[in-house]
Amino acid sequence: MASDGDEMVRFTDARVIRTTPPALLCAVAGKEVWIPRRHVSGKLWCAGDRGTLFLPRSLARDLALLPPQRTADVLPIGPAAAQRPRPARPALRAGRPVTRLAGDTLRR
Repeated sequence: MASDGDEMVRFTDARVIRTTPPALLCAVAGKEVWIPRRHVSGKLWCAGDRGTLFLPRSLARDLALLPPQRTADVLPIGPAAAQRPRPARPALRAGRPVTRLAGDTLRR
């Protein structure tokens, strides 16, 4: 059923919508997903069954029933990102670039 080291995740209030010999169509966590019978643990087997469903964590993640896993290579978005230096832009005057010379004299 679950591979070694793959813990089970519990979903309460799961509902079987439709069944076929190899799989169950279930409403789980606000989504409708096909789940292979070999991965199903619990008492859900027939259309109309409701209850608690246990799935291996890896399958639940593959079916997008769990939030995505954070990885170390993901950069945070927030105040740290706002502190990065911005590239310098040329000054604009009336929509055209302005060249600054010594003494802050502006020329076009």
